[in-house]
Amino acid sequence: MKKYLIFLVLILSHFSIHAEGIKLSCVPDKPNCNNCSEYQTLFPIKKFSSNIDSLDIAADNSEILSDKYLLNGNVEVNSESLYLSADDVEVSTVNNSLLASGKVKFQDGSYLISSDSLSATRDKEENLIATASNASYQDYGAGLGGANGYTKSISKTPTSVLLTQSTYSLCPVNENDWLIDADQIELNLIKNRGIADNAIVKFYGVPIFYLPKYSWVLSGRGSGFLTPDYSSYTEPGQINDSFSIRVPYYFNLAPDRDLLVALTYMSSRRFIYEGKYRKLIAPKISKNHKDSIWSIETKFLPEDKVSSLKRWLVNFSGEMDLSSKTHLSSKYYRVSDEKYFSEIARTNTDVKTLKSYLKLSYDNKDDNLSAVLLTEDEQVVNTGASVYTRALEGSVSKTLNADTKLPIKIALVSTKFAHDTASKESGVRTHGDFGISRVLNIEYPKITPRANIAITNYSLKNSSNINRTVLGSGINIDFTIKNISSMFGYEVNHRITPLVSYNYRAKKIQGNIPIFDSTDKYDDIITFADLTSGERYTGLDRITNANDITLSLESSYRKIDSKSDENDLLNMRIAQSFFTDDEVVTDTVNTNYETRKSYSDIAASIDLALGKYVLSSVVQFDPDKSKIVKKENSISYTSNSRKFISLSFSDEGTKETEKLYGAYPLTDSIHFFGGLDKTTSTGITNSETTGLAYESCCWAFRLAHFKNDNLVGGYDYSTGMELVLTGLGSTSSPLKGKIQGNIPGYKAKLR
Repeated sequence: MKKYLIFLVLILSHFSIHAEGIKLSCVPDKPNCNNCSEYQTLFPIKKFSSNIDSLDIAADNSEILSDKYLLNGNVEVNSESLYLSADDVEVSTVNNSLLASGKVKFQDGSYLISSDSLSATRDKEENLIATASNASYQDYGAGLGGANGYTKSISKTPTSVLLTQSTYSLCPVNENDWLIDADQIELNLIKNRGIADNAIVKFYGVPIFYLPKYSWVLSGRGSGFLTPDYSSYTEPGQINDSFSIRVPYYFNLAPDRDLLVALTYMSSRRFIYEGKYRKLIAPKISKNHKDSIWSIETKFLPEDKVSSLKRWLVNFSGEMDLSSKTHLSSKYYRVSDEKYFSEIARTNTDVKTLKSYLKLSYDNKDDNLSAVLLTEDEQVVNTGASVYTRALEGSVSKTLNADTKLPIKIALVSTKFAHDTASKESGVRTHGDFGISRVLNIEYPKITPRANIAITNYSLKNSSNINRTVLGSGINIDFTIKNISSMFGYEVNHRITPLVSYNYRAKKIQGNIPIFDSTDKYDDIITFADLTSGERYTGLDRITNANDITLSLESSYRKIDSKSDENDLLNMRIAQSFFTDDEVVTDTVNTNYETRKSYSDIAASIDLALGKYVLSSVVQFDPDKSKIVKKENSISYTSNSRKFISLSFSDEGTKETEKLYGAYPLTDSIHFFGGLDKTTSTGITNSETTGLAYESCCWAFRLAHFKNDNLVGGYDYSTGMELVLTGLGSTSSPLKGKIQGNIPGYKAKLR
């Protein structure tokens, strides 16, 4: 029999059998919960007696002897800590014990037991010890999904439960789709572990694997083997699929640290050794920061069967609050070669660069002072292109007179830019920006004049130093009108904001300045924010001249009880700029200016959130052509994580992209999920995910197929399967994470 079971294990290793150490979180009013939504117990839970001094006893017949009570016929015994019903009960007054027989039902603070007979007594510390035979049991204190099963005998103490010739399952009572069948099971509540001897895991009555001794975590996390992961993939130029099997082991070293080691076999590449260590330094002490956690992950392939090379990955990251205002973060991410992700990892084929950095930040909101010290580096992978990195950057910003009507903002940043291409210009850019603004003492409209001076110095490696000073000024006239109205059955705050903004900057020849970090926003869709900000470029290498007036109009409808603009029911925006200058600074070296029209394209957007439906549209309209030249539209419907659809389409002039994500229930227990990211202008599918999942109250099965652009003129294909048995492990599934990463909005968890 055991040989047969071992053979089944080998067969089932061709897909992932995953166990999640979680409790079910099904909410009764959520869809697709069905019988999971009702609290199922072995028998109706009784209310304990409020009498703390004695037992409440009822029976058809009773006999009082010198040292015992004899009760028979519909016996009920109730105290502040236990309930017992049976045909016959014998209560000893000598040793404070009882013996029950015939249709026994026993309840204490956590367990329900239904048995032929049961004995109960108290030890010297007044702890209750109960023993029953031929019993059904349920840990109802764990809530829905608590352990239950049948046992030849059960012995329960406050610290442990011992089961002999028993079954164990976390499925609902009488619905044990999967269970452990073992000679003996110990549930150690102190060590938080379950230990089973000669354990057979059965799925719908069919044995699927055998273990001479099996240990698992009752709740939370604990050390032990995690279930293997299986995936199939196709190597470039191969016809037949290759496969990989990953066997992980988890070490729960301490509450503040853990270690995961794994051995992965790739049929086309050989063995990969993996380790990941995490350490919690301290919880976050600032709401703006993360927990202080340090982690390091390594993967090593000693000899690749295909390339004969050593292949490896190192990924270190850390977050640490040095004080409530000071935070340190770091990351070091490197692989052995640029093809590691496409050939070895196979899950991150869209990664083009790996960023490493060290960042020290200071934020004092009381004094309106912030500062950052940063250094970064990168590694190019997957045919990516190298860009400038900040070899060292220091910045500081301060607002003077922040509580007055005349705040002065000062910002200084100095950056040493580096490039791995020797022919590329490099050097240090130091930039200072000094701005002042004042709200005039006029009740309506709100008028805010402003002025600033930007001073930049370039100390270049291969060229002469460059200095640039740009003076700017402007004024905003805000005609906001607010009122309360109704929309879609809600009482809403309606705000209409007509805004006139004037910006001025003199022309400044900048063709001799290198481009370290500036990009032209107008290369993409021109948005409302682009026009109203008055800034055409990101970064600091290009500051466009301006003599512009921007007219904008925003209308928003927000629920009365909502404080965030993210919860606007309806938001509509439109803006256009008008130029008195017919030339504008460009980002090319050979041409310092380009001629432009006297007006910009019109940027307009609309965002509508109506219940489960969300509609968003951004368009760029060319008045000369009387047509929309760029656009980005999306619509989504969300009922829950099992029933939603999101569709978006963007046209940036030279690139068209469509994205489709969603999930749909085919039955109460079966749902389909899928995702598509495609560049329609080139016909390239960036990623494609399709899958089917079955989910019951205590287990799930998922099947998913993935198609990803490998960035070298082809596609990577892989298929994954997993069987999820709730409560037997303490880790999440890699397949689950991959599905959720490819399909935004989808939550791969039991219902």
